[in-house]
Order: sequence, then structure tokens, then C-alpha cells
Amino acid sequence: MNRPDFQKIKRQIAEIQKIEAAFELIFSGTAQLEQDVKDACLVVLKASAAEALQEIPVSELKNSRAGIRTALLEEAGYHTLYDLYRAEDHALQGIPGIGEKQAEAVRTVTDGFLKSLAGRGHIAVDPEDGDPASMDLLVKTAKYRQAEMVRKDAESFRAPLHQLAGERIAAVRIRNAFRWFFSSAAAKEKTILAAEALETLFGDPLFIRAQNVLTVFGAALETDRTAAVRDYEKNSAAYYALFEKYSGSGISRELIYSSVPAQLAAEISAEELDLRHFTGNLRAYQEFGTKYILHQKRVLLGDEMGLGKTVQAIAAMAHLEAQTPGRHFLIVCPASVMINWCREIRKFSSIRPYLVHGQEWQARFEEWRTDGGAAVTSFEGMAKITGWINNAMTLSLFVIDEAHYIKNPEAQRTKNIHKLEDESERILLMTGTPLENRVDEMCELIGFVQPDMEETVRTNAGLRNVPEFRQMLAPVYLRRRREDVLKELPPLTEQEEWCAMTEADTAAYLVQVAEGNFTGMRRVAFLQDDLTASGKAIRLAELCGMLCEEGRKAVVYSYFRETVRKASALLAEHCTGVITGSTPAAERQLLIDRFSAAESGCVLVCQIQAGGTGLNIQAASAVLFCEPQIKPSLTEQALSRVYRMGQVRSVQVFHLLSENSVDEAVMRILQEKQGEFDLFAEESVIADAADTVADSEWIRQVVEQERQKYLPAVIVQSPAPPAP
Repeated sequence: MNRPDFQKIKRQIAEIQKIEAAFELIFSGTAQLEQDVKDACLVVLKASAAEALQEIPVSELKNSRAGIRTALLEEAGYHTLYDLYRAEDHALQGIPGIGEKQAEAVRTVTDGFLKSLAGRGHIAVDPEDGDPASMDLLVKTAKYRQAEMVRKDAESFRAPLHQLAGERIAAVRIRNAFRWFFSSAAAKEKTILAAEALETLFGDPLFIRAQNVLTVFGAALETDRTAAVRDYEKNSAAYYALFEKYSGSGISRELIYSSVPAQLAAEISAEELDLRHFTGNLRAYQEFGTKYILHQKRVLLGDEMGLGKTVQAIAAMAHLEAQTPGRHFLIVCPASVMINWCREIRKFSSIRPYLVHGQEWQARFEEWRTDGGAAVTSFEGMAKITGWINNAMTLSLFVIDEAHYIKNPEAQRTKNIHKLEDESERILLMTGTPLENRVDEMCELIGFVQPDMEETVRTNAGLRNVPEFRQMLAPVYLRRRREDVLKELPPLTEQEEWCAMTEADTAAYLVQVAEGNFTGMRRVAFLQDDLTASGKAIRLAELCGMLCEEGRKAVVYSYFRETVRKASALLAEHCTGVITGSTPAAERQLLIDRFSAAESGCVLVCQIQAGGTGLNIQAASAVLFCEPQIKPSLTEQALSRVYRMGQVRSVQVFHLLSENSVDEAVMRILQEKQGEFDLFAEESVIADAADTVADSEWIRQVVEQERQKYLPAVIVQSPAPPAP
């Protein structure tokens, strides 16, 4: 019987134990990286808070009851707490009548002010300003983010790895020549087999996986500033979730809860979330929204666009999946965003999505029905699958995205949705469109999730602009505003670009005026084929050129497909893609991906109805509108594709307008309605104003005014045009 190489066995055991020890350091190391993020957050907050100390006079120290002689400090030239904050200890101690104890009291009280201010502050990082403290925070957060992903992976096989290594090492009972000599043949045979098994451990898939994880963890610890900034720009929403979590600062609970009464809010907040199957980071308001969905069971989530309603829905699904694996979730949404839903589910959870659409819809449906997961289909696709689910399956969560699509109770799409009420344990309606001033629409949706509340809401609709009405809706309707919960959003600036019409513009415009063609008049300056003679087009090219030189990415919007075609041809040098109503849903997302991955200084041209809803275009930091929209909600939705959670650059918005044209009339009516919008402090009023803006009478008046201005000889010859 050949004696094993005991020196080799000792080296192998030492190597295994070394790898095990390094593997355990992943967990303690991640904890230290977490603390590093907390410390870096505090440094940034204190630096920001220190500026506010300039507004606090030294005399405030009298109220500290620390016996500080403030008059002596002022005589020595210290007039604000900021002056004291920057002073060296020896300088304070050197002031006659102050001394060491007084200087220590000054420092303690000043730090107290600083901590109080820091606790109410908000972290906003701009990589372009290069602030050292902010850059240090980005690097430490990037390291933690990468390390935390490694830790989660390592946690999933931590116990099996240690068990395997322990068993293989323990099986080697004889570890030196002396014991070998005095051992039985059976013991020797077992040792030989154990030594062979010990050697094969290094080729075991579990052990190889552990070594790979260690390599990735080491790379995470080496994350540098360039890599951190790149990761931040791609995943800023995750960064701000961590800043909020580890800085101890953030928005007030009242804004998180919106109008939810305190007792109900406390019940919801007490819910425990199990996010083992969730791979993202939730903001405080998103965590509450997720708990709200789970606790209330049948609700309408109306957060403004860009606040992550999709992520909250996915987190709720992940929690339910963690409780009972193999559940069935169904998401119904516009066809244009089905692909995006599938991508987001993969990105933020371990739940498998199934695209139940197209030629393969039946096969995907059968897989989903058998294995569980999240089925994603369109409102039109519901007609195919409703009968297969009705009375045959149980849905743990039924999500209806863009829920205003089912506001009409007589529409077939609405009837298809309603058929699955009894099959759904939980129902989530999602819409970023405000509903407070659309009583009929709101009541239809509320009647779907909470039928008992519908009549109460209708009866009290007259109170819709007072807090009591919001509290009445609290059990079923949760809405938070972007300006309240995204304090870190960079500035957004809007400007009107008034362009003089060229001779070619005027000639083409007069043809539309003569015909009384309101739609054609709205396309002013994009009517002629040669855009080199167009006032708006010339300015569009100039602006896009300047934006591209600045390294910005821009989205150009128009309501009209022909304008989109001409604008994309004009900007061909910078244009990465075109999205119109005829662009298939899957292709739209690919075009967004191409735009996001492209070098700075590029343009995406979109028809506003197609590119203004359901897509995330945070890669852009400039938006240009080729004409004013007569439905203000279209403008708001388009801006929300860019100016949303995840945006890290200031956003510039340009409205291209032609003087002496219908653009002036459209802008005038919108500005009149802006007063009502400001009065109610919600965009719902101005969205409702779209009906007023677009009604036939107003259009007739505008067309008549333009004809009087340009064609007095044919004022009464043409009939008034129909509404578009």
C-alpha cells in the first residue's frame, strides 16, 4: 500500500483553509465597506451643512447653557458659527478669557449644530464638479455596491462550501508518517481515498465558484474613480438609495406617506419585507410603496412618472415569491413597454419573466402556467389569455400598467381585465397620470380595486382639492410627487426658441391657412422639403450641434411623423435612431439601448406619442420640441422620460416656436391655463385643460384669426375645419 505524500496533503489543507478564510472575509469586508459609505456620507453632509453655519450668529451660543462668553469670541473676530467651525483649537484657546474648557464647549456646541443641519440635508453628487468629498463617496459606494453583489452570491453557497471543505479535510485521519506506521490497513485505505478526494476538491464546481467569487471581490476593492463615475452615471438611482439609507437623512415621512393617515402609515411601515429575490435598492418612499401594495392588497399606485412604480411592483412580487416560491404574476401593459417590463424584472429580481405575445405567446403561456413567474402581455393580448386563466389559475399579483387604459367600462379591454378579479389575490393599478380632477376616471379605477369606496368618492368629489379628500382615498390611492421625494434631481431649465419664418416657411404656411388646415398649420416650418430654408429647422440644427459639442445627448420630439422623418434626415450626422408609432415595441427598446451606449454628442428623434411614454431615456440631458403640444400631458410625459430618477446631469429643454404663426395662439392658451395649474399645485388641471385646448370651437377661432391675418380676401370662402 503506497504511503500518501503527507507534505502535499498539508499544503492542500493549508490552501483550502486559506481560501475558506478569504471567503469569510467577504462578509466582514463588506460590513467595513458599508461603514465606509456611512462615514463618507457624513463627511459630504457636514461639508454641505457647514455652509449653513454662516447664517448662524455666534450669539446663538448663549442659548446652549454652556456658559460660553460669546462677547469675547465676537471681539476676537468670530461672528458666525462657520467662523468657529473653521478655527483651530489653539486659536480659540488663545483668546483671552476663553481657555481650554470654553474652547472645548464651543467645539461641542458647534458640532451639535452641524450634526443637526446634516441630518436634515440631502446628498446630491455631480461628477463634473470634482468635489473631493463627493468623489470619495462615489468610489466607496461603488466598492460597496460591487462587493455587496458578490456577498449575496457568496451567501447563497456559504454553508455548502464550508460543509464540503470540512468533510474533505476531516476525512484525512492520518496526516503524518508516524501515525501511518502505527495505523491499521483499513485506516490507511480510508486515508488514501480521503487524500484523493481532497485533491479533487480543487476541481469541484463549488470550490471553483468560490475562487471566482474571491477574484471578483478583489476587483471590487480595486474600483477606481473612473469606474465609480461610470457606474454612478448608469445606476444613479441605486446610489441615491444607498445614500439615503446610510446617511440617516432623507425626505420627511409625511412626503413618503403622502396623505396616508398616521395610524394606517404605521401599520404599513411595520410590514416586514423579504427581498431575497430582489436585486435592487429601494428608496425610502419606494419601500413604503411596496409595503402599501402588499398590505392594502388592491390599490392604485399613482406616483408621478419617473419615481419607479415598476420597481415597487417588482419588489412586491419578489417578497411574495420569497414567501411561497412558484407563484404566478401577471402584468398587462401597452405593447410598447412589454420588453421594458421583462428587462426590468430580470434586472431587479430572480423572478423569470415570460413575454406572452407574438407567435410564441401560447408556448410562453404554458411555460408560465407550469413553472410560475411573471407573465407580461399587452391589453390586446389579454383577449387571448383571459379565458385560460379565468376559473383555472390564481394570480398572486395582477398588475395593470397605464391603468387609465381601462377607464372606459364598456371597452372590451376593460371587460377582459375585470374577468380576472376573483382570480387575483392582489391587484395593482399603476398610472403616472394624475386623477384627482378626473372624477369619473378615478371612480372607475377605484371601483375596480375597492368597489365599496366608489360611491363615497363620487359623493365627495367636490372636495378633491382639499387634504380631507386625499385622506379619504388613502386606503386605495397612493401618489407621491417627483419634486417632493427626489431632492437630488439636477436642475431643469426650459426656454422658448422663437424663430422667424423664412419666405419658404411663409409660403408653405399660407397654403395651409388658405385650406383652413389646422394640423398643417401646426407643422409650420417643417412643411417644405428643403429644410435648409426653414427657420425652425436651422435653429434645431444649431442647437443640436451646440449640445453635441458640449457632450450632451438630446431627444428631439414631434407630434408629426413627417416632421420626425425630416428632422432625422437633417440631423443624420448625430442621429442614432428614430422612434415612431410604427416602430415595434422590441425595436424601440433596442434603439434606446443603442442611444444610451453611444458616445456623447448624439440625438434620438421620436414621435412624441411613441417615445414620450413608457421608456426610460436618462442618458439624454437635453430635450427639444419641434412644436408646442396641444395636450400638455404629452409634453409632461415626454420630459418625464428624461427628467426622472436616475438623471445625473442638468436637463435643458428647448421649445421651438415660429413667430406670427399658430404657435403663438397655442402658447397663449396654454399660458392662460397655467394659472389654474398653479392654483391647484398639480398638473392634473393642466392635463384636463387639453380638452379645452383641443376643442373644435377654439380651433375654429385660431384658424379664423390666422386667415384674417394672412388672407383677408378669402376669409369667408372656406368652411371651418373639423377638430383633429
